[in-house]
Amino acid sequence: MITPVWAQTPPPPGADTTDSGTVSYGQDFFSKYDVTTAEDIMRRIPGVAAILDNVATQQQERGFGSGGDQILINGKRMAGKNQILATLRRLQVENIASIQLIRGTSAELDVQSQGLLVNIILKEGVGTGAGSWQLDTRINDHGFLQPDGLVNYSNSWGQLDYILGLERNLLPPRNLVGNDWHDRTRYEVYYFPNGAVQELRPQVINREHDKFIMTANLTYNLENGDRARFNVLLEPRDPVESDVTDLTRFNSSGTQTLTAVDFHKRTSGWVNRWELGGDYEGVIGPGTLSTLYIFNYVDIPIDEYRNRIIGNTLNEISRQLTNQLNTEGILRSSYTWPIAAKQTLEIGAEGARNTLTQDLRVFFDLDANGRVEEIPIPTAHAFVQELRGEAFANHNWNILSNLSLESSLNFEYSQITNNYPFSPTATYKFLKPRADLRYDMSSSDQMRFKVERTVSQLQFMNFVPTFDVVDSEIDAGNPALAPEKTWVYEAAYQHRLPNRQGALDARVFYKDINDHIDKFVIRREANGDPVSASGNIGKAKVYGAEAKVGVKLAWLGLPDMGIDVRYLHQWSETTDPFTGRKRDVQNLWTDELDTSFRHDVTAWGFSYGTTLKMSEGRQVFSDARVLRYFERGPRLEAFMEKSLPYKLTLRLEGYGLMPHHNREHQQRILYVNDAGNGIVSRTERFTEIRDRRFVISLRGRF
Repeated sequence: MITPVWAQTPPPPGADTTDSGTVSYGQDFFSKYDVTTAEDIMRRIPGVAAILDNVATQQQERGFGSGGDQILINGKRMAGKNQILATLRRLQVENIASIQLIRGTSAELDVQSQGLLVNIILKEGVGTGAGSWQLDTRINDHGFLQPDGLVNYSNSWGQLDYILGLERNLLPPRNLVGNDWHDRTRYEVYYFPNGAVQELRPQVINREHDKFIMTANLTYNLENGDRARFNVLLEPRDPVESDVTDLTRFNSSGTQTLTAVDFHKRTSGWVNRWELGGDYEGVIGPGTLSTLYIFNYVDIPIDEYRNRIIGNTLNEISRQLTNQLNTEGILRSSYTWPIAAKQTLEIGAEGARNTLTQDLRVFFDLDANGRVEEIPIPTAHAFVQELRGEAFANHNWNILSNLSLESSLNFEYSQITNNYPFSPTATYKFLKPRADLRYDMSSSDQMRFKVERTVSQLQFMNFVPTFDVVDSEIDAGNPALAPEKTWVYEAAYQHRLPNRQGALDARVFYKDINDHIDKFVIRREANGDPVSASGNIGKAKVYGAEAKVGVKLAWLGLPDMGIDVRYLHQWSETTDPFTGRKRDVQNLWTDELDTSFRHDVTAWGFSYGTTLKMSEGRQVFSDARVLRYFERGPRLEAFMEKSLPYKLTLRLEGYGLMPHHNREHQQRILYVNDAGNGIVSRTERFTEIRDRRFVISLRGRF
C-alpha cells in the first residue's frame, strides 16, 4: 500500500539530499526569520521566489495540467487554477512542518512535472488558532493614495481544518505583466509615408483597480485516514480605465488641419468571478483513489465609449456594449498502485466543459455626422462550447537507484460546438505520449531528458467577433479554430549545492508546433479588402536555452543573503500568412534576464532586496494591414522590512524604480488595404512611461 506524502515522517531538520532527490527546509531553517505565511518562507528558499513570481503569469494549462514548476500542499496540487498565491499568503507558519524541493519522480505525488516540485507539508491538524492581518497604504507618483489590506485566520473544529481569508487590493499585482500600472503617459506620433508628421497624440491613461479576494480552504479528516478538501475563491472587482488624448492633425505639407480632445472610457461594472474546487483521497486496496474537481465562473459586463471634442462641440465616435460569460468545469479521477518492485501505475480519466457566451453591440459614426449608428454584426450573440474527455495512464519506474523513468500516454477526445450558421461541430482526437528520464550522476547532480506531445488550450475569444477600439473596426471570429499540437524535446542538468545552499540549472529545448495559431485572412470583402481572424497558419518552431542560479552566499560569509538569476535565450520562426515571409512567433522575447537578491539581517530583524526584470528583442505582431513591433524596458522592484515588537512587521515596497520608470516602445506600420502589397499608409510610434508605485504595509499576527 502507498503511504500518502502527508502521512510520512518529514526528513530530519537540516537534511540535505535524499535518495529521491528531496531537499527539506524545516523549522530549523525558518524559525530564525520573523515569518508569517508560507509565502514568506518560500521567498527565503534559494530558487523558489522566481516560481512564486511566475505563478500569476503562466498560461493556463489544458485541464488541470502538469507543466512547469509545481507547488503542492501535502503532496497534492491545489484543486483550483487561480488560488495558489492566495492560499500561500493565508497559510500560517504555525501550521507548516517543512517545505520540500523535489527533483525526482514519485508515485506518492499526484502530479507529473517538467520542473521543480515544491511540496508544503502541514502539521497534523492546522488547528493552532493562528491568524494574520495587513494594512497597506498604496501610493504612486501621480498622486494616488488609498488604503487596503487583508486578514487571514486558520483553526480546527473537530475533524475539520479551515483557512479563511479576506483581501482588498486597489492596485494590480506586480507580476500581472502588461497590466501592472495605475497611471501611464504615452507620447504617440503618426507619420505620413514620406516621414512628415500626420498627428501628435499625447495621452494620459488611468485605471482604477478595485478588487476583493475572499477564500476558504476546508479539509475534513476522516477516521480511516482519508481526507476531503474544498476550496472557494470569490473575486469581485470593478475596474475602470480611461484616457484623454490631445490630438493635433496635419496635412502632408505640414499645415495644421485639426485640434481636438479624445475621451475614451471602459467600465466593467462589477466583474463576477468565482471558483470552486475540491478533492478526495482515500486508500482502497493496494493503492490510492484520488478525485479532483473545479468550476470557474467569470461574468464580465463591458461598456466602452469614445468621444471627441472639437471646439465646443462634443461628438460621439464609437460605443461598445459587451457581456461575456466564461465557465470551466473539470472532473478528474485516478487510481494509483504498485504493480511491481519500484514501479507504480496510475490510471484515470478527466472530463471538462468550457463555454463562452458573448453579446456584442457596436455603434460607430459611419457618416461623420456626430451621431453613432449600430453596426450589424454576424453572430452578435455568440456561444462556444468544448466538451472534452481524456483517459490517461502514468507509469513511474525506478529502474536503478540513480535512474528513473516517468512515462505517460493520454488519449483525448474533444467536441467544439458553436451557434455560427453553417458551422458544423468540430471533433478532435489526440494521442499525447510523454517520457521523462532522470539520471542522478551523484547526490548533487542530475540529468533529465524529456519528449512530450502537448495540445494547447483554445482561447474562446478567438472564436467570436470583437471590436478593435484602436482601429475602429470589428475583428472577425473564427469558429473553425483548432488547437495547436506541439512536440517538445528537452534536456536539462541540475547541480545542487551542499547544505541547502541552492542549485544551478540549465536546459535546452526544441518545440515543433503544428497548426500554429496566429492572425490570417479568413475572407475578403467584395472590394478585395482582407478580413482577418485568429486561425491555424501552419507550422512554427521555438528553440533555445535557459539557465537558472539560486544560491545562498554562505561561502562569502553571508549565510542569509541569496541571489536568484534566470537567463533565457530563444529563437522562433513561422511564416507570415499576409506577406509569405519568415518571422518570429508572436509574444516571445529573444532574451529574458531576471535577477533578484534578498538579505535577511537576522540580528536586527531587518530584510531588504531587489528584483530586476529585463527583456531584449522586439515582439512582432502581424495582421491583415498592420505590422507591429513592441519593446519593453527593464523593470526594477525593491523592498525593505523591519520586525517590530508585538509580532508586527513594517514593510516598504517600490515598483517601477528605473530612472525612466517602466518604459515601453511600439511601432505600427499600417498598409493600404493589404500588408501583402507593401504600400504604407502611415507609421505610428509611441513611447509609454508607467507610474512608480509604492506600498507601505504594517503586518501583524494573532
